[in-house]
Amino acid sequence: MIQWLVRGILALAIISPALSDSARAADPLPAETRLAASANAPAATVKEFDIAAAQDLTVTLTDFQIPAALTSAGVVITQGDAIVKSANFASPATSATVDVLAAVGHYTVRVIAAPDAAFSVGTFSVCVAPKSDPAACIQTASLAGNVSAQASVADPTISTANVDFNVTVSGTYTVTFADQQFPAALSLAPNLALFQGSTPISLGIASGTVLNLNPGKYTLLAIAQADQTIKVGLYGVTIAGPSGAVFDDSIAVGALRPFAAPNNSSAQTLTLKITDYAFPTALTSASAIVTFGGAQIGSASGAGGPISFTAPASTAATALKVWTYASPGSGAGTYELSLVAGSSSLLLSAFGVDSGAEQAFAFTTPALTAGAYQAVIKDSEFPAILQSLKYAVAQNGVILQQSLTAAPLDFTAAAGPVVVLAAAQPPASGNGLFDVTVNTTATPAQIVFDKTQGVSPAGLFDSQEINLGASGGFDVTLTDLNFPAQFQDLALVVSRGGAILGKIFGGGTFSIAATPGIYQLTFIATPAVQQHYGLYGIKVVASAPTLTLAATPATLVAGESTTLNWTTTDADACTASGGNWTGSKSVNSGSEVVKVDATTTFTLTCTGSGGSSTKTVNVTATPKPASSGGGGGSMDQNLLILLAAVLMLRLLARRSTARPRREG
Repeated sequence: MIQWLVRGILALAIISPALSDSARAADPLPAETRLAASANAPAATVKEFDIAAAQDLTVTLTDFQIPAALTSAGVVITQGDAIVKSANFASPATSATVDVLAAVGHYTVRVIAAPDAAFSVGTFSVCVAPKSDPAACIQTASLAGNVSAQASVADPTISTANVDFNVTVSGTYTVTFADQQFPAALSLAPNLALFQGSTPISLGIASGTVLNLNPGKYTLLAIAQADQTIKVGLYGVTIAGPSGAVFDDSIAVGALRPFAAPNNSSAQTLTLKITDYAFPTALTSASAIVTFGGAQIGSASGAGGPISFTAPASTAATALKVWTYASPGSGAGTYELSLVAGSSSLLLSAFGVDSGAEQAFAFTTPALTAGAYQAVIKDSEFPAILQSLKYAVAQNGVILQQSLTAAPLDFTAAAGPVVVLAAAQPPASGNGLFDVTVNTTATPAQIVFDKTQGVSPAGLFDSQEINLGASGGFDVTLTDLNFPAQFQDLALVVSRGGAILGKIFGGGTFSIAATPGIYQLTFIATPAVQQHYGLYGIKVVASAPTLTLAATPATLVAGESTTLNWTTTDADACTASGGNWTGSKSVNSGSEVVKVDATTTFTLTCTGSGGSSTKTVNVTATPKPASSGGGGGSMDQNLLILLAAVLMLRLLARRSTARPRREG
């Protein structure tokens, strides 16, 4: 799932899922679609479903008009990295329908909608049904009665929540909620509503309201407004009854997000600490709180020092969440948050806080063994050169080394993770990109950390790691799906250890030759002007085998021989055909002498996990030349014998004439 880098004074943790494969040429990133959304866009609703047997489907998007009609809405169905069908409607229309013929396999349906400006929220359903019976919704594929989670485009301080919960025991349930006042009190108190399917159970719920609920699935809709200056806030909601709490959580307003849910296996004392690194400048403030369900259980600030508190054991249903907020000083800044239980670290993370044109970033490495290391930062110059770039290396709340340029930093680390801090100014116009690596100083140096980071005043960046377990060739394909419109900017760069292996703008395919290791994929995706969304397709798949085949000579006399030479990459098996050249052949390279009795087409077909490829070569054989000597060889021999006999008779006749006669 995409996690966009939401820049601003709020620091967010970015999680890049790693995908790994053990096969040499397995697909590290199978075809998929991704939705890019601007920071203040209404949230899109996404659902994946499978159709086992091929059938014609009808997909219907319906506006429930609760609490008010949607201004507009669209539905798009994708498979792999391609759009199957899409449809949209605008008020006063309230529905849109598309047919998906011969549907089979895995699909993703997305709904993007704009709510009525006065309510900032709307409700809709998506029914996926057999075309022969459009009302018979397939429940595993439909979004029946779901409420969309929306955020006001006009006012980013307004946020709504859309959460489902189940009631298993009938009875009376009490709804309570309270402003957490983090980092400041809300400007508009939460307003709650409860639905079952498309049926409203209660609207305008006040804290302390008691409801009679029967077993079933319910949807809670909530809306609140943050402080107009801070622009973020937090409140907690609990719904409890005979079976205990059926819902208990903290809900963010604005761009505030929990960046971690540490696993606390047992009730114990935890210590929360905030450290301002003052790099490149000191922050005005930095703070964090820990919540358990809908209640705040601990808080700390950079100015107040470490704070200890008792935390209950966390569960899958109710987890500890950590929320953080900071405001810059005279320039961009960075800070660290740690949460420990005794001598064990539950959480260690660092954050960057932007200020003006300068953007700050913080990256936490995996745990290192104690020893000597070198950090390297590099401007990737993609798509343009950064105006400035500086960085530092810190550990345990202390900066070890720092540089106001991109010069390498040598440092000695204790056992454990280190934090790399960076600050950059984007290009004068457009976006930029840099890469940070931490390497061992042994020979040869080993990469222990590698991260690419986008720097942009307006564009959206997404990054992902892919872990390749073995060598192979791979084709990287980026596709602009033009939904709802063509991207203003769309680009992709693949890198490793600061070296760019391939890049593309707008869309297309490029190939990379990879060895085992972790590779960085960084996307730029800026939706079109007047659009808040853009949909693109991406895949990184094993390349089909490449091969060459040549014959020397290619023209000869029948009965002579030619030499066939071939080379391949990414092949698991190769098979030959043509004349007396048949059977399995080497998958790397080879050379073979073949006798040619007639004009022949020689074919080599190689297969691999990325597909198959075939090459042919024609060898032309000319007939043997006719024998020389004028013909009739046996007659010439007889003639010679005859001439010899005539000559002998003449000689005998001469002797007979020359002999003297006897006188009687």
